Amino acid sequence: MRAAVALAAAVMTAPGLTAQQLATFAETVVVTATGEEQPAGEVDAATTVVTAEQLDRRGSPSVADSLREVPGTVVLRSGLDGGVTSLFVRGANSNQTLVLFDGVRLNSPFFGGYDWSLPLAAGLTRVEVVRGPFSALWGADALGGVVQVVPSRAGGNGARLLAEAGADGWRRAEASASVTAGRFGLAATAATRTGSGSLANDDFSARTVMTNATWSAGERSRLGLLLRTTSSRSEVPFVGATPTPTRLTRAEETLAALPLRFAVGPVSDLEIILSHVTRDLAFRDPADSWGFVASDTEADSDGLRFALHHGEAAHRLTVGGEWRRDAVSDRSNLGVNLDGREISTTSAFLQDRVDLWARAGLLVGVRWDRADPWGSEISPRVTLSWRASSWRAWTSWGHAFRAPGLGELYYPFAGNPSLEPERSNASEIGLIVMPEGHGTSLQLVAFHSRVHNLIDFDYASYRYANVLAALQQGLEGAWALRVAATTELRVAATWLETSDEEGRALLRRPTWSGSATVSTTLGKAVDAELAIIWVGPRHDLDPVTLTRVEAAGFLTAALSARVPVRNLFAVRLRLENLADRSYAEVLGYPAPRRRAMVGIETVIE
Repeated sequence: MRAAVALAAAVMTAPGLTAQQLATFAETVVVTATGEEQPAGEVDAATTVVTAEQLDRRGSPSVADSLREVPGTVVLRSGLDGGVTSLFVRGANSNQTLVLFDGVRLNSPFFGGYDWSLPLAAGLTRVEVVRGPFSALWGADALGGVVQVVPSRAGGNGARLLAEAGADGWRRAEASASVTAGRFGLAATAATRTGSGSLANDDFSARTVMTNATWSAGERSRLGLLLRTTSSRSEVPFVGATPTPTRLTRAEETLAALPLRFAVGPVSDLEIILSHVTRDLAFRDPADSWGFVASDTEADSDGLRFALHHGEAAHRLTVGGEWRRDAVSDRSNLGVNLDGREISTTSAFLQDRVDLWARAGLLVGVRWDRADPWGSEISPRVTLSWRASSWRAWTSWGHAFRAPGLGELYYPFAGNPSLEPERSNASEIGLIVMPEGHGTSLQLVAFHSRVHNLIDFDYASYRYANVLAALQQGLEGAWALRVAATTELRVAATWLETSDEEGRALLRRPTWSGSATVSTTLGKAVDAELAIIWVGPRHDLDPVTLTRVEAAGFLTAALSARVPVRNLFAVRLRLENLADRSYAEVLGYPAPRRRAMVGIETVIE
């Protein structure tokens, strides 16, 4: 069975692996770090690749659960599966991490950020997490890093069906199919999940439908059409200390993209992505006959990005540009707050990657972004690396920024058109050790970042303002070990120190966090995985008084197994919160207790 190590750009080899498995490791690629496909073992950045096999072994329907094992990241969910889910990368806030879906930006232009309760794992081939400042390549919001979700493309003909049920009304169904005919390929996926919480008015549901069509015009040329829609419905059991027995939220996200790649010369490739993303969020309470809490938000983005890559592997130059138009409409009981308010951003970027000599490399990149009213921003990044047969080291520095959202700029009374972008300067030193023939890898990264011009609500002026600054620094460690061809151990740990300008730790950022995962194949085909996640104590806000308090740390474990039955189907078992612990990732929103899910899966080839 294929396996790859989801660790910072490291590809493990070990005694006992077959030639096919070694080839699988070599094929693991990363797009996010340099803007085009590059072997993971050659990436000079703190990168983690969560492969399709690791997503399948974990068995969770949510992409967010796979991110919990990534060093340098913390995922916090408000209660059940449908609750708002935030991702903190190296202490950066949720709206300071860029989220891409096959190169298309998903962050909301309203107030920034992305709700990780929305994306389901069905139909994905990998998830890439690149930590550090990457505005030099990707523009706004890449202060903490970039997370890119990559969908599967057609690979032969076949189908997969999954049905799962469990405690608390859990229901899950997934169907995917792949069709290939000559140069044409089509991959389609549909998935749904529903469940109930222990409180009144605590149900949730989500579904996604995706098609990914490709036409190969040659070895290096491809035309594509990607369509994806995801929707969710979550009930809200309380606000503060007040029960809300009928309140709910509905969210929908639709993406359409035309990814194109052309070979324009022996060593030159042109990539173009034309995209459109719509986001709709509704807040309702049927018991509120006057509509005091009702609100509707529509946030649309149109984008065009192109990049010309030229040169051999030893010297690769990228020149590109990007245009994006964001528009937001928002209505509430106060009336129309924003009526299709727009902002357009124009960008140009340059990146040069060159081998200085046999064991050293240099990457230099710079990007210019401009939008009215906040002005323009220049974002450079430099990486110097050293390589040997069994280790790789690098040091890098970069500038990154987050542009103010349309809500922060123009929301009635609170908006401030004079806002400047949030800005950071960050550096890191990284080392990856991969002894040949030992089936192990070790990664250590030290990072330091200063962020200024942070946007927050200023009660003195009663509007948004650039009033804060922050320090984020720490250490990330990741170790992986493969025993023969059947068992893999992954361990990750992060020490993080954060402080605002008053010396207080930033909210919901634990000093210590980590994970340990064991994946194994028992017998000939039985797959099993045990994942343990630990998040240490952190500061949070009391949901009733809104005062600053310390939230207790938590340790939780999940077990998954897949047992084939006579080559006809497989039985899948998942146990969440194995020890039945009582804890809350976000204060006021208790996490689910122990839950068992049983499913039936069949693959048609």
